[in-house]
Amino acid sequence: MEVLALTILIILSLVGFAAIFFTTFGTLIILIASLLYAALTDFSIITIKTFVILLILYLAGEVLEYVFIIIGGKKFGASNSAVIGAIVGGIVGAIAGAGFLGIGLLLGTFLGIFLGAFLVELLIQRDFVKSLKSGTGGVIGRIGSIIAKVVIAIIMLVMMTCRIISSLRL
Repeated sequence: MEVLALTILIILSLVGFAAIFFTTFGTLIILIASLLYAALTDFSIITIKTFVILLILYLAGEVLEYVFIIIGGKKFGASNSAVIGAIVGGIVGAIAGAGFLGIGLLLGTFLGIFLGAFLVELLIQRDFVKSLKSGTGGVIGRIGSIIAKVVIAIIMLVMMTCRIISSLRL
């Protein structure tokens, strides 16, 4: 059972790590992988305490995703409405791009963030240059959120790996 659990954990963790670049669900996939592994090994290796820490890391990543978009937009002069436009645009873009495999999701998210901030800012401020800056800030924020989620995913994977290695009987 442990070999099956480890195989599932490795496959889902790799999928989750790759998904960070294409969607917001990468760390969630890693979290689910850890839960499946924990359940299949009776929580003897990945304990409930470890799982709770992984859950907290996942939640921190979700919060950071939006924080980075907000900070990116604000650093480039976006209004509050433009920041909301970036977030909504990113969600709409991701949904619209989902039908075009992974790259469509990635491009849809980035284009949605940019257009959401840009169009809202243009409607409110009627300033093309400021609108371009707002859209650019949202995209830079998204890049920052991807970096943060990669770091969080690495921490999650290292935690799980350490628990698994420490449980080996050599």
